[in-house]
Amino acid sequence: MPAPLLPAYLQRIGYEGPVAPTVETLQGMHRAHFLHVPFENLDIQRGVPIVVDLDHNYDKIVTRGRGGFCLELTSLFAWALREIGFKVDILGGRVLAASGQLGEPLSHMALAVYLDEPWLADVGFGGRVAQPLRLSERGPQTSGASTYTVANDGDHWLVTCLDPWLALQAPRTYVLTLQPRELGEFAGVCHWLQTSPDSAFTRGDVVSLSTDHGRLSYSPGRLTIASGDTREEREVAPEGVGPALSEHFGIVL
Repeated sequence: MPAPLLPAYLQRIGYEGPVAPTVETLQGMHRAHFLHVPFENLDIQRGVPIVVDLDHNYDKIVTRGRGGFCLELTSLFAWALREIGFKVDILGGRVLAASGQLGEPLSHMALAVYLDEPWLADVGFGGRVAQPLRLSERGPQTSGASTYTVANDGDHWLVTCLDPWLALQAPRTYVLTLQPRELGEFAGVCHWLQTSPDSAFTRGDVVSLSTDHGRLSYSPGRLTIASGDTREEREVAPEGVGPALSEHFGIVL
């Protein structure tokens, strides 16, 4: 896609800082995306195909103001970083379920961004990662009330997120390698994620958007507003779904 499309992308994610391949820009863009673009799978339940295609994803996320799941959000973030001049590799990963079972190969996407040191950028892990993470750091990395760790076991890297607003849930972890991937390699698993009964995304709507002090979440019939130490759950009737998505997530279907 041509470079003139970049300003509209930056406006969509709410980024107003300098545009240069620096750590400060990477951190600022990552944070802006975290606060402005929802993680969502709404197209699946409505029979609208999700594809791994930059033009399609740009239209959906930027032009139509939607969100997406990891393959959509992260691939477009990679495009924007490359347009600015960052050296970026697309990486494939697998989410570790609470049962200990790994997801399908390449069912998660993250980015390696190479500056003076390598960074892990991930704007698509359910909206949980607030900042790029240092790949070389083995201690906790924190952002607000959230804590992240990056561990290495040979060729495999484990990324764990402890999000205080995910009530009664264990930390979420995914596994990846640093093997660079092409976008087309994710086409098969993209189809699987939106069609298989074994995919978490085919079991109902999921929408999540982080705020400065918490998280907004929607699942079928329920809106959750977490802020600081408070957590409020509201029932959403079928006729109220559209207004709730518009008011809280800026999504108009």
